[in-house]
Amino acid sequence: MTDDESFAPSYWNSALLSSYTQNKYELMHAEEYAGLLKYDTFSAIFGKSKKFALSVMRIGIDDIPLTKLENPEDSLYYGNRPYKYRSVNNSDIIAYFGLYRNIGNYVLGITPKIVYRNLADDNAYGFGADISTNFQINSNLKLSVKLRDIFTTHILWSNSTHEFINPSLDYELRYDTILPIVSKNMKLFFRNEVYGENRELASNFSLSILSVDYHIGAALDINQFLDFYLGYEINNFTTGFSFSWKDWKVNYSFQHNTELENSQRLSLGYSL
Repeated sequence: MTDDESFAPSYWNSALLSSYTQNKYELMHAEEYAGLLKYDTFSAIFGKSKKFALSVMRIGIDDIPLTKLENPEDSLYYGNRPYKYRSVNNSDIIAYFGLYRNIGNYVLGITPKIVYRNLADDNAYGFGADISTNFQINSNLKLSVKLRDIFTTHILWSNSTHEFINPSLDYELRYDTILPIVSKNMKLFFRNEVYGENRELASNFSLSILSVDYHIGAALDINQFLDFYLGYEINNFTTGFSFSWKDWKVNYSFQHNTELENSQRLSLGYSL
């Protein structure tokens, strides 16, 4: 979230936009849980004197089979087997619009967002906003803070039900250092996500209505073309690399998960 090389500051932290000088575009595809969950993103940073950002993301599970018994009046057995009569998709599409404003010596990031949710035969629309900022504590240490869904995001369903997404806090420390012996630049990251909801076993730590997920990572500059990444993501180890060539950049990451299968992400970025 404090990495000013990200191609998607509208998602991570819109305050980072103040440090960009180039326009950037990125496409990303991810598959999680052995390809069951798919995650596709288009991100852009654009503007002349002042930069703006856009990220459009789709997270979904496609081709979910719905089944019926051959004889719905009878119970399930070898002579009355279920059959697939149709397929449905469950997905979220979210558009993030990244803006920033200088306030004295600080930069405030503002991210309005629009949500479209599809669940089988029902769909919903929502609107929310995040705010973010960064603090350069010293020459090596940087703190980034984001308040998600600051006004509480409302999701309105076509079946007349109403859903709320509570505000949450996302903060990260980044420390820049030189790795001994090999004398390579290294960035160390420690990030916490604090949710205002009781997620219990779905989070690293839960107390009453508060739930916390922590993330630890390191980025090592191998040379001018290649960076190597290593991390720990909610009880799972992650690794990956970034390869840059002229105006192009390829990112790959792998997350090991012994319970729900492994996850992979691949992105292609272009700067001009």
